[in-house]
Amino acid sequence: MNAIAPVRILEGQAASDHTQKVLTAYFSELDHRIDGGFDPDLTESTSPEQVTPPNGDFFLMTELISGEVIACGAVRKLDDTTAELRRIWVTPDHRGKGHARTLVRSLENKVRALGAHTAVVSLNEEMVEGIAMFRKRGYEPVEPFHENTTATVFLGRKL
Repeated sequence: MNAIAPVRILEGQAASDHTQKVLTAYFSELDHRIDGGFDPDLTESTSPEQVTPPNGDFFLMTELISGEVIACGAVRKLDDTTAELRRIWVTPDHRGKGHARTLVRSLENKVRALGAHTAVVSLNEEMVEGIAMFRKRGYEPVEPFHENTTATVFLGRKL
């Protein structure tokens, strides 16, 4: 039986060196997966202040023993009632183990802690795994809430 290594979620990581490294890897994967590539300079940027309390938060998930960063995700308040889940990514070697669901549950809890009651997320249609996960969690189509050049699917859920 393959045991899954215990993990922990670190909050308040918007400006950490680990965050910059994991985002670089995430953007590289997007560049390979999305038809036409991905250029982070052409998408809606998120400043560290937008994903730092009280405006939001940035999480890193690490293996408890090794400290290896295996996932990331962020929350950004859009207004008093709605927060956006952003930059949710699990490293390829750690997929299929439930880490994305665990991370999203933690991000949704942060949405509530920030005083919002609706979570929204935007994805590219080629991110079929992420779309399926959010749909299973009860996310439904919503109107676009930004003009990101690569986002084509917009979902939301009342928490």
